[in-house]
Amino acid sequence: MSAMVAIIKKEIRTHFLSPLAYVMIGLFLLIMGVIFAKFAAIYMSMKQQSMMGGGQGVNLDKIATYLYQNMAFVMCFLTPFVTMKLFAEERRQHTLELLFTAPVRGIEIVLGKFIASLMLMSFMIAISFIYVGFMVAWGTPELPLIFTTYLGLFFALSCYLSIGCLISATTESQAIAAIFTFIILLLLYLLQSIAQGMTVNWGPIEWGPTLTYISPLGHFNSFTEGLLQIKDLVYFVTFTGFMLFLTHRVVDSHRWR
Repeated sequence: MSAMVAIIKKEIRTHFLSPLAYVMIGLFLLIMGVIFAKFAAIYMSMKQQSMMGGGQGVNLDKIATYLYQNMAFVMCFLTPFVTMKLFAEERRQHTLELLFTAPVRGIEIVLGKFIASLMLMSFMIAISFIYVGFMVAWGTPELPLIFTTYLGLFFALSCYLSIGCLISATTESQAIAAIFTFIILLLLYLLQSIAQGMTVNWGPIEWGPTLTYISPLGHFNSFTEGLLQIKDLVYFVTFTGFMLFLTHRVVDSHRWR
């Protein structure tokens, strides 16, 4: 456990000593600021129409849901930049072998790097709490709904990062790791849209519902609706655990080369 804590501290220092972390935080704030400004303008316009007796009532919670769905999509673009060097850089510089000579297990290396990356991404998400302050000032949003949405974002990030860890462990090139991580995350994110209306069967398997279940978007959407369902929690925990298990197997295989 102490070895894993040491790796977490090392990785966090590496993240924040690198300009990449600050560029990513700045890019995240810029993109989400533009998106939030757009939704704020829509909300104010709807509110004004409602006060004048025209249009439908304002639904601040719906506006918030769209905001956080966009945030989950933006994270698909940022995650590869966090995970691309986790193992790829260690392999390129041959420092992974040095870690194996220390009294540290492969699973501690994997979990240490994963947790440090999750802490960095969670810090970025935490900054967006400022939007909650604006929504509270404008109206009466359903705070439990926002809380479950942030919980869903946390679980979705865990999935994203676990995929990035696995891809990074299989290559020495940071560029290749980033590109393939982005492609896989984008495909997983779009699976629900691809599966809509799909009626193709393969034996007992119905591809439409199967692809919808595989996509993290459908499970995340349940959180944005304020639903905490066991099947969604099982999906996120199982998916993340399986990806980290595969990462551990890949990393551990280098010990014996």
